[in-house]
Amino acid sequence: GCAPDYLLTVWDWTNERLLLKCKAYGQDVYDIRWGQFPGMLTSVGSGHIRFWKMALTFTGLKLQGDIGKFGATELSDILGYVELPDGKVVTGTEYGRLLLWEGVFVKVELMRGSEADPRKIESLPHEKAIDVLFLDKEDGCIVSGGDDGFLRWWPIEDTDEAEADYDLGILEYGISMRHEVRIPPIGEEFDHFAPAHIHHVSRNADNSIWLIQDTRNGIVWRYEKDHDVCIPMLQSHSGPVTGSLLMPLHSGLMVSG
Repeated sequence: GCAPDYLLTVWDWTNERLLLKCKAYGQDVYDIRWGQFPGMLTSVGSGHIRFWKMALTFTGLKLQGDIGKFGATELSDILGYVELPDGKVVTGTEYGRLLLWEGVFVKVELMRGSEADPRKIESLPHEKAIDVLFLDKEDGCIVSGGDDGFLRWWPIEDTDEAEADYDLGILEYGISMRHEVRIPPIGEEFDHFAPAHIHHVSRNADNSIWLIQDTRNGIVWRYEKDHDVCIPMLQSHSGPVTGSLLMPLHSGLMVSG
């Protein structure tokens, strides 16, 4: 889904054949996934989200894509998104808000509510871009990760029930934050690290260990969810690798970036 063609291609890997391709959008597509309902896909990217339906017609498989409409909401690149059990979609933004989509429209701009009264808006969900979103079904929460170095837990039920005040033209809706973790943790041991730019989170089968890709510090952090402990697991470059050199005498490889 990138330049120069911006094509969406569907493959049948079992039979090693291409099923169909079509124009995805006029700009870069960062992610595309199958939805929980048959034949449904969602793609996100530079300044857009698109909802796809794949159907078998007399002339073969066809894809129809509907562009998400931001309406009064500020346009944003979208990297992270998650589908709720009832089919609604929550996306991150580059300015720190969570957007709840119903159909092709932004239903609500989700904000962080105060602990005493979640409907009283306290702040943005994140101070910077939100690049990671996924479901933590054990806790019944959506987890968001951002450029500000925080993972935050938001109740699925509160998110799904959010309603805007259309009479007053207010799309913002406060929800409670159940938990947060700062990557890396605040403390003397990690003072020399900047707040992580959380770009990807991979979890093991029982959801007890999370590997968190930090593109700012060039580190993969290991987060033990049950013990709420975070430690560095692997450190490398945080940007492009510009050179490499084999070292036969030492059986090693030197890289620079």
